[in-house]
Amino acid sequence: MSIKSIIITITAALTVFVGVGATGMLSANAATPAPTGCGSPCTDLFSPAFGTATPPAFVLDVRNQAGQVGEPVIVARASGTNPGEDFVLNFQGVVSDFVAAGLMSPGLGALYSNLIVAEIEYVPFGVATGFCVGVGATPGLGTPVTLQPCGASVRTSWIFDPETTSTGSYDALISGATNSNFRHPYSLTTLLPGLQLFTAPMESTLPAKVFAHQLWGQFQGALP
Repeated sequence: MSIKSIIITITAALTVFVGVGATGMLSANAATPAPTGCGSPCTDLFSPAFGTATPPAFVLDVRNQAGQVGEPVIVARASGTNPGEDFVLNFQGVVSDFVAAGLMSPGLGALYSNLIVAEIEYVPFGVATGFCVGVGATPGLGTPVTLQPCGASVRTSWIFDPETTSTGSYDALISGATNSNFRHPYSLTTLLPGLQLFTAPMESTLPAKVFAHQLWGQFQGALP
C-alpha cells in the first residue's frame, strides 16, 4: 500500500469518529492514590481528541486489569479506583542510542535521533508487572496495541515526538519497532474510548480534530 493510500485510509477511519466527543483532559498523576495505590510516581496518558480539561476524563487503561501478554490496551473513563489505569514511564534514552546499538532502524535515527524513548509499564496499585504497552509484531496500519514483556524488544519502546497545538503541548508516540515509512511512522492511535488502541501512520497535516487521535498528554499523580 502506498503512503498516500495509507493516509487516506486512516483519515477516513478517524473522520468517521471525530464527531463523537467527550469532556476532559490535560497534565500529569496516576489512577489510584497512595499509600495503597500508585500515587505520584505514575503517569496517566490521555488523548486530546476527548477534551483538554484537568484532570483528564479518559485515560490509558488495561481493559481487563490483567497483567499478561496480549491484554488489550484502551482508553477508559478516568477513575481513582481503577488499577487498570496505573502506568509508569520508564525512560530508556534517545533514539540515537538505540540506533547505535542496532536495536532501531537507522531510518528512525535520521529523523528522530534526539527524541526521548520510553516504555509505558503497567503497574496496578503501584506494583510492577513487567508488562508494557506495545505491539506483538512489526507495527503497521491497524496493528493492535497490547501488553507485552517489558525490555524484550523495541516493540514496547515509544519515541516521544513533541507536538504543540492550539490547546496545549502533546506527544505523538512513535513505535520504536517502526522499520519503514519513517516520515509517517507508525504511532499510537485511538478511535473511541473502549476500543483497542492500534498503530497507524502519523500525519501531522491531518485536520486538527483527526490528528488529535494520535497525540497524547500526561497527567501526573492520583486521579480523583
